[in-house]
Amino acid sequence: MASWTLTSHLLTLHRDQFARATQSRFLAHAASGKLSKPLISHWLANDRLYMQGYIRLTGSLLRTLQLPAKPTPSKAAGGIEVRLLDWLVDALVNIRREERFFMDVAERYGLDVDLTGEDGVSVRPERKIAGLRRFEELFGGLTTGRQGSSLLPWLEGAVLFWATEKVYFEAWSWAKGQAEGAAGKACEEDEDGGAMRREFIPNWTNGEFIRFVETLEGILNEGVQEVVGRDERLKKEVEDRAAAVWRDLLGAEEAFWPEV
Repeated sequence: MASWTLTSHLLTLHRDQFARATQSRFLAHAASGKLSKPLISHWLANDRLYMQGYIRLTGSLLRTLQLPAKPTPSKAAGGIEVRLLDWLVDALVNIRREERFFMDVAERYGLDVDLTGEDGVSVRPERKIAGLRRFEELFGGLTTGRQGSSLLPWLEGAVLFWATEKVYFEAWSWAKGQAEGAAGKACEEDEDGGAMRREFIPNWTNGEFIRFVETLEGILNEGVQEVVGRDERLKKEVEDRAAAVWRDLLGAEEAFWPEV
C-alpha cells in the first residue's frame, strides 16, 4: 500500500485512449503550423466555453469541502480540504487569466472566438464540438447539487480537475516536442501566423502549469491515503469511483481535438 497512489493507478488504465487523447493529428498540425485560422478559431471558441463549465465545477466542489472549525496557523498549509480550497482559489484565478490570454491572442492574430448567434447570447448546439458537449455532460453530472458519497465527497471533482489538467499538459507537451522539429520554419510562415507555436504551446507547457497540476496530484493522493489507509475495501471503492471519472474524461479529451 505504501507505493500505491490513486493517480498512478489511474494512469495504468486505458493507456491506448490516453495516447489518443494526448497525441492527436490536430496537435501535430498545431506543432507544425498547419492549422488554418478558421479551424483554430472554432476550437478556441469551444475551449473558452469549456472554461465556463470548469468555473461552475469549481463552485460545486467548494460546496463539498468541510472546512475545519479550528483555525489553521498562518504559516501552516492546513489539512487536505484547506489545501484543496487554496488550489481551487488558484484555479479560478488561473482560468480567468487564461480567458483574458485567449482574447488577447485572438485579437492580435485575427482569430474569431465568438460562437454566439444573432442574439449575441446563446450558442447553437451544432456549433459545439463533440468534446465540448461531452465535457458539459461530465461537468453537469458533478454540478447538479445532488448529495454525493459521504466518503471523500470531493473525490470525483478533484479527480476530474487533476485528470483534465494532466491530460492537457501531456498533450501540449507532446505537441511541443513535435514543434521542435519545425524549429527552422519562421512562425510568421505558419497558417495561423504563429499563434500556436509562438503563443499557445509555450503557455500550455510552462513550468508553472506542471507545478499547478502536481500540487493537486499531491493533495488528491494524500487525501485518499489518509482515508483509505490499509483498508482494501475502501481502496477498491475509491478506485472504482475515480476510474469512472478517468474513463469519461479521456473520452471527452479525445473528442475535443477536431479532425484535420
